Amino acid sequence: MNLIDELKQRQSFLSTREVMILLRKTRNTLCQWVRSGKLPAVRLGNEYLYDPRVLADFLSNRLTTPRR
Repeated sequence: MNLIDELKQRQSFLSTREVMILLRKTRNTLCQWVRSGKLPAVRLGNEYLYDPRVLADFLSNRLTTPRR
């Protein structure tokens, strides 16, 4: 099972730290993506939470297709 499939099956939200590890991105990069509307998130106090199904869609849309 690949990462996108695993995210689609997950039931609980992901923390910023979990998304940082999955995507190998910094906190600043994730915050920039959220502020620009590139990556949807829920703000809870001082923290962002990420819906795993939305994150799976985000990653699916970024997939490239091989050239023929």
